[in-house]
Amino acid sequence: MPGTERSEAGDKIYELILTGIRFEIELMNARVNWLLTSQAFLFVPLAIGAEGRPLGQSPLHPHIPLLGLGLCLLLTVSILAAALRVLQWRSKLRGTAYADEQTPREFSGVMPDTPRIPAMAVASAFGIPLALISTWSWILLSGG
Repeated sequence: MPGTERSEAGDKIYELILTGIRFEIELMNARVNWLLTSQAFLFVPLAIGAEGRPLGQSPLHPHIPLLGLGLCLLLTVSILAAALRVLQWRSKLRGTAYADEQTPREFSGVMPDTPRIPAMAVASAFGIPLALISTWSWILLSGG
């Protein structure tokens, strides 16, 4: 098949695509680690607040579980955004996603216009601090 031979330019394109995929996978890993760490820290005040009673009777219930659930949802959206970007990079690796009849194997480093993906990624960047601030403020102001 024409255009599939190895070349220096092709190797550079391949490295660029692998770098993009690696970056997105590292973002996913960091977000999953942050999620696991945040959940562990949320269980501590919930358990301490229960003081031997069932967790449902803790003064921090349902505030802490709602915060944990909100963080899970926000981080899941941002992890999904990174996963979608990996799929876009992989389609470029196949070399056919952006080809047209005039340039069947031409590579473009420009990603397609998908405004939802950056918005999904930014959801955790803004949503998580807002969720934490609002939950801790609610607990503080309610005397919980």
